[in-house]
Amino acid sequence: MSVPPVYRRWVTCPEPRPQASLRLFCFHFAGGDASIYRLWTTQLPAAIEVCPIELPGRATRRAEPPITDFGTLIDTLARRVLPFLKERPFAFFGHSFGGVIAFELTRTLRRLGAPMPVRLFLSACPALHRRPRAAPPISHLPDTEFLEQIALRFGTPREVLTSQDVRETVLPALRADLFLAESYRYVPEPPLGVPLSSFGATEDATVGPQEVREWGEQTTADFRPRMFPGNHFYLATERPRLYQALLEDLQFP
Repeated sequence: MSVPPVYRRWVTCPEPRPQASLRLFCFHFAGGDASIYRLWTTQLPAAIEVCPIELPGRATRRAEPPITDFGTLIDTLARRVLPFLKERPFAFFGHSFGGVIAFELTRTLRRLGAPMPVRLFLSACPALHRRPRAAPPISHLPDTEFLEQIALRFGTPREVLTSQDVRETVLPALRADLFLAESYRYVPEPPLGVPLSSFGATEDATVGPQEVREWGEQTTADFRPRMFPGNHFYLATERPRLYQALLEDLQFP
C-alpha cells in the first residue's frame, strides 16, 4: 500500500505481510513506544500483520513535539490510520493508556462512519465509565517526585525509573503522556457494536478484576474478560498466554 511518509511515521510496520488476512494495530502505554510490540511482529502467525502506533515525542520521533491534548491526538490519529483501514479487516490492541486511546479512536471512527475493528482489545486499562474521578495530576511534579508517583501507581521498579538512561530517554515522553492522560475526560456514548476483550493482571493494583469485567457495559457484541498472572506490565512476561488469548478471540485456528 502506498501512503505518504507522514502516515508511516504514525503507523509502523516492522514486518510487512501483504498476504495477511488481518492488521493488528497496537497502542503503547504512557512513556512507551512502538518497540514494545517488536516481538509480536515475528511471534504471531503470518496471517496477522502487526502495526504498532508510534506517537510523536519518542523513539524514532523524538525530535517531534509531543501532543499534550487528548482531543487533538485522537483527531490526528484518526486521520493518520484511515488509509490503512479499508484494505483488510483490522483489530485494535491497547495497553494501559494505550487502551484509552484505542477505545476513543474506535468511538471516533464510529462517528466518522469509518470502518470498525473486528475486535477491540483493552489491556490493563480501567473501565473509564466507572471511574468518575480522575487520579490527582502528577505531570507537573519535579522529576524525583514524578517518578516516585509513577512507581507507586504502576508498580514500576524504582531502580528502573532512577536510571540515567530512563531520565534521558523515557522521562520526557512519560511526562508528556501523563499530561496528555490528565487532559482526558470520559463522555458517555452508546455502547459500541464491536466485540471487546478486556485483559487484566492478578497483581495489578491499578486495575482490578471488577474493572476488567465492567468493560462489558461498553459493547453490545461479544465480550470476553481475562485475567493473567503478573503486574501492570504482564504483557512482557506472559506473551504465550497473551498470544493464545488474542488468537482465540480473533477466531484464528
